[in-house]
Amino acid sequence: MPDIGNPAGFDIATVLTGSGVTLLLSAGIIEYGEQFPYTAGELYAMSGVALVALGAVFGLILVLIGYR
Repeated sequence: MPDIGNPAGFDIATVLTGSGVTLLLSAGIIEYGEQFPYTAGELYAMSGVALVALGAVFGLILVLIGYR
């Protein structure tokens, strides 16, 4: 199967994986959010910050080892 590259300007597999992770976090917050001492909004914010930080660290690692 040929590599179609990035026809839309971004990697479709990465976007779909990120969307799946986001939906799983959202479902977890909806299902189990009341077990934590935080509001749903605070849990969403914390998970968003964690995902942004993880992405930034992963991106920096890729730059440092020469893949980007």
